[in-house]
Amino acid sequence: MMIVAFGFWAEAKPWGQKLGGPLILLAVAMAASNLGLIPHSAPAYDTVGGILVPLAIPLLLLRADFRTIFRESGSMLGVFLVAAGATFMGAIVGALVIDLGAQEPQIAATVAASYIGGSLNFVATAEALGIKDSSIYVAGLSADAAGAVLFLILLMLLPAFAFVRRAMPSDFFSDSAEVREAASEAQEPEPRPEFKLLHVANGLAISFLVCAVSLWISSIFGLGSLFILIVTAITLLLANFARPLLRHVSAEFEMGTLFMYIFFVVIGAGADLGQVVGQAFPILMFILVMVVVHLVLLVALGRLFRLDLAEVMIASNACILGPAPAAALAASKGWKPLIAPGILVGLFGYAIATFIGVGLAALLS
Repeated sequence: MMIVAFGFWAEAKPWGQKLGGPLILLAVAMAASNLGLIPHSAPAYDTVGGILVPLAIPLLLLRADFRTIFRESGSMLGVFLVAAGATFMGAIVGALVIDLGAQEPQIAATVAASYIGGSLNFVATAEALGIKDSSIYVAGLSADAAGAVLFLILLMLLPAFAFVRRAMPSDFFSDSAEVREAASEAQEPEPRPEFKLLHVANGLAISFLVCAVSLWISSIFGLGSLFILIVTAITLLLANFARPLLRHVSAEFEMGTLFMYIFFVVIGAGADLGQVVGQAFPILMFILVMVVVHLVLLVALGRLFRLDLAEVMIASNACILGPAPAAALAASKGWKPLIAPGILVGLFGYAIATFIGVGLAALLS
């Protein structure tokens, strides 16, 4: 918990925002275990993986309301689906070009799910596909973080190419004074909702209930390997068909994030530094191929369908990095109308990425 607290503190710093919380937690926990300060394995670690990870998934997905996403995201949803498809094709090409070893389908699918959704989907897909080796976890997440930096650099370079701007003309690349004014307005913090302990308890109770029902269903029908997918499906049903219930829930996303961060520490603690370095390089090369194919396909399809370059950049960011970075990019560029759609399609990515990852693993097997 001290490492988790340090991770949250670091994320508030400029350098921590660049690295990202999961990577910081992995690095500190891995250093602590390899120096002998904490053990590589312990019964408590199994509890975290077996209980906290399933509980985190409903907490993180309870706001994934498809009706709101479809209604308010506008054309951004279609662009996001193109971006997700480009990632899927990039993963197939990457798996053909780069040798990821005996667990290639599982590793490729897990990383691809992360690059359509986020770290939540990385963990959920890895659990669904039976990846248990901590060194693979840490190597994948480390390569994931490094690949994200490379992707962001390439994405920001897109408008610098004249042929890209001709292929995808956008009204957002003009009027710098208005852009700066919109950016300053977009960065004004929204008021935080009132914290109620009862609502937190309600969220935890719903999460426990979803996991219990999912475990019962998976046991009755012999679907133990699909437990995480069942948890995800039931949560999405609640998010879309039990919205009045969610008025009595708050801070669930923060609680889910806390559980996931504890899990990242456990994963980092279980990793052997020597193994991680060797395993991370091919995964990073796979991500490089996947990202390049993603961007090339986006430009080609963007020209074909006359997509808006600014929308493509935000949708691609939401796909690869998630809703928060997409909103941050839109705000920093002054594209205020794209902030909310970027968040919504990023949440949609969280909802669908684990299913896509499992399907991709089956295709590559």
